[in-house]
Amino acid sequence: MIKNTKIAFKRIILSTIFCFFITNTLYSSPNLITVIEEKKTITQEETFTFAVIGDNQPRGNFGQPPIFKKIISEINNSDAQFVVHLGDKIQGNRNKDIVKKQYAEFLDIIKPLKMKLYHTVGNHDVKKLKYNEELYIELFGQTYYSFSIKNAFFIILNTEIIKEEGSIQGKQLEWLKEELEKSKDYRNTFVFMHRPLYSAIFFNRRHTHFASKEDRDNLIELFKKYKVTTVFSGHEHLYHNINLDGLQLITSGGGGAPFHFYPMGNFYHYLIVKVKEKDVTIRAIPVPEE
Repeated sequence: MIKNTKIAFKRIILSTIFCFFITNTLYSSPNLITVIEEKKTITQEETFTFAVIGDNQPRGNFGQPPIFKKIISEINNSDAQFVVHLGDKIQGNRNKDIVKKQYAEFLDIIKPLKMKLYHTVGNHDVKKLKYNEELYIELFGQTYYSFSIKNAFFIILNTEIIKEEGSIQGKQLEWLKEELEKSKDYRNTFVFMHRPLYSAIFFNRRHTHFASKEDRDNLIELFKKYKVTTVFSGHEHLYHNINLDGLQLITSGGGGAPFHFYPMGNFYHYLIVKVKEKDVTIRAIPVPEE
């Protein structure tokens, strides 16, 4: 009888420890992992991985954050096949010569990157100035474009067109609609834009980074209509992840820029996105300062 009681007691203790471990594993790092279930199956040959970085601009004109260099090194050691940058590569300036030197510093940091880097325009990259926009195009090419890889379609948008900041309108909007039509032939569609559709910081004005709530809401409805898998943004220097009625929105601005005042998500990081078989897995990878 005593022996049976001891065995039962040990089982209770082990069960309690196991439950505690599982609970901590699942909930100690909220919002760091997103799994998006998919409907179809794909072959192993269609599996791929990519990385996402956002907002590495320094505090002053020069001096790229050391953490950004560390992020580049970590991505090189990952299985990512390419990288998408969400914008704000530099601090920006009204002096074109200073901007040229800032970009030279940025390009020197990313030179060791082993895989292709796709660029998104950030507000610091152009500063609402035509000659900065022209320099950006000279260095990185088109400011909005699309491409496809295996079973996925990628759309890069420009929320910083001169005199159209904080919106997708005119020619770009018509182009976007055409690209979303093309995306229907692909299993996943990923959209990248600098400004987040849904602010994590401004609770009473979630659309604050857009010219109007109408502009923002029109984009959301468009992305929902075409069943966009995920919209990636930067601009806010934090990590934030929400599902808005089936539309996955991820803000990833942890590439080295000074943090914004927000109680959650303030950590340097990059994203690793794995498109594999029945799901898309998105992980925010924290990068500690040395």
